[in-house]
Amino acid sequence: VSMIVSKAAKMAEKMKIPIIGLVENMAYYKCPDCGKEHSVFGESHVSEIAKEHNVELLARMPIDPKISKACDRGLIELFENDWLDKIPFILEKDMEL
Repeated sequence: VSMIVSKAAKMAEKMKIPIIGLVENMAYYKCPDCGKEHSVFGESHVSEIAKEHNVELLARMPIDPKISKACDRGLIELFENDWLDKIPFILEKDMEL
């Protein structure tokens, strides 16, 4: 996956398309009982990719059944979680540029 993300970032750079930031989807599963985060698909390298391409890591989205339910109901825009909190500020900052 990291190779695909890196290739996409390089293509955007060559085409002079600005990259607002990276969002890692299905980054981990958080155990509802103990709160421990499990890297189901192995260790992430998204931080290194963000650094390599000089972009910010906006969020690491967990595998969360609540996200699926919100999507299925057509209510994803109402979904809230603490890992989403900083994204609006980053987007507003980038829009000012």
